Amino acid sequence: MRSLRRRLVGAASLVVAVAAFGLATAVVPTIVAESATATAGVVVVAPSPIAWLAAPALIAGGSVLLVAGGAALTGAALSARTTLLAPVGGAVVAVGAVVAAAPAAVWPALTATETLAALSGGPPGTVAAGSVAGAAVAPVVRAATTEDTITLLVGATLLFAAVATASDDPLALATGSVAGVVAVGALWVVDPAAWQP
Repeated sequence: MRSLRRRLVGAASLVVAVAAFGLATAVVPTIVAESATATAGVVVVAPSPIAWLAAPALIAGGSVLLVAGGAALTGAALSARTTLLAPVGGAVVAVGAVVAAAPAAVWPALTATETLAALSGGPPGTVAAGSVAGAAVAPVVRAATTEDTITLLVGATLLFAAVATASDDPLALATGSVAGVVAVGALWVVDPAAWQP
């Protein structure tokens, strides 16, 4: 019975994670061309004023739920090292969402050095850093409860690197971190076998 309950929790977590990623793709800041010429630069446009806050939160929470839900659905033990996939997944989803939301005509401009520098240091980079900061809560908590020092150090390093990268936008970091804490807290309650010591 415990296995069936855990698998149902895993399936529900995966559904919520996919929904969070879908919503994040809808609100993530997008890239548009400055003009109609092929050599034009790009401009970052947010679909709403809360996009800078909602996107990191949705991606961070979704990343934590995706990793934990996958482990629960398969019935596998959730190791601390497995939770390191959450920050990596958060960064990949954040970058992928920004690129996927961009019109196809802008994609060639994404390879320009100036464009890459503007994107990594600009709002899309901040969204990715906020997502990584929030998703890094999972390996830190899981490593602390399982006494896995290596994973704890790696998770803390990812968390501090995300904070250093986006220190100019503390709201994105805060919303991503709060979402990561909420996701881990929810999993702590609904999947105690995997999360509680």
